[in-house]
Amino acid sequence: MALKRSQFVYISPLTLVTLSACGGGSSDVSSVATAVSQTVSGNVVNGPLNNALVFLDLNSNGILDNSETSVRTDANGAFTVSTTATAFQLIAITDDTTIDTASGEVYSGVTLKAPSDASVITPTTTLMEEGDFSSEEVASVLGLPDGVDPLKFNPYADGVDADDALAVAKLSNQLMTAVKSFAAAAEGAGAAELDAFEAALQSVVDVVKGKAAKLNDATATDAEKVIDFTKTEDLDLIKAEAVTNAASKSGIDKAAFDALIDDTTTSIKNVNDQIKDVSDLTSDATKGVFSQSKELLDQVKAAAEAEKVTPGSGSIDFSDNEKLKEKVAEEAAKAASNSAPTDISLNRSLDYG
Repeated sequence: MALKRSQFVYISPLTLVTLSACGGGSSDVSSVATAVSQTVSGNVVNGPLNNALVFLDLNSNGILDNSETSVRTDANGAFTVSTTATAFQLIAITDDTTIDTASGEVYSGVTLKAPSDASVITPTTTLMEEGDFSSEEVASVLGLPDGVDPLKFNPYADGVDADDALAVAKLSNQLMTAVKSFAAAAEGAGAAELDAFEAALQSVVDVVKGKAAKLNDATATDAEKVIDFTKTEDLDLIKAEAVTNAASKSGIDKAAFDALIDDTTTSIKNVNDQIKDVSDLTSDATKGVFSQSKELLDQVKAAAEAEKVTPGSGSIDFSDNEKLKEKVAEEAAKAASNSAPTDISLNRSLDYG
């Protein structure tokens, strides 16, 4: 859904009474203070996020205040908000009622942002807002397909290029697998959910910022300019930032977090490698692969919680790639067994005795 701005001029009843008292029709209406209302529409997307809470942040504090109107997204991640404001940031918050329809999993504990002129709120627009990146910078560093505008492109919209949609959707899922897994480790180790997410997101922003700084450096290699969420070297850069950023969060058991950071990073790579091999956005097999990101988060958080209580007890199954492959195969088999029958024949002959 493209961002829409429909406008109408609102004149309060009090203003009309004042005009009437001053002679009504002979007054210069152009001198009357008016408020211009607009409807702001768009989509919240990792996969389409159903029942995400969207609001226009009018005072840039990142919090839904009483004066700010909010709405919930539909199954396509679509929303529409009316406002008379001219300056705001788009914010989407997810909770335990939010479902990523691409995976069928709960998608909680995430705050996504976008500038006011965006028609999508995504992990990529969130990077832009947090790192103050331009569309060109973030498109280059993330390796988005040529011609894809990160502020406008919805991979799940009708009529978009299928190859571009697949590339963008896979990238979003890989990016958020990294962010949410590092956040899960921090939360399991004692940090508050919001603090954990902010620390993990900032870790990716820091790495993207370093690569963006080299975009115009003729001596820099492509690897120094582009981030790859399946590449060990890039995930290690994020890991190093995550260790630093998480350490500053209140309540965190740094020893528990650090003890699992390597296995968390390895598990992220293993899941992202599976996402890399996805070949479509609609099959049950794809849904099964995308759902492993949620499974990883649960494993990481539980491991960190255990590690905090008993050092050395935390473990993450998906750090073993074979266990991940077994889980993916299991999900694929389950999806196949639940598929609707395709070869049905009816016998019209009836024996009434």
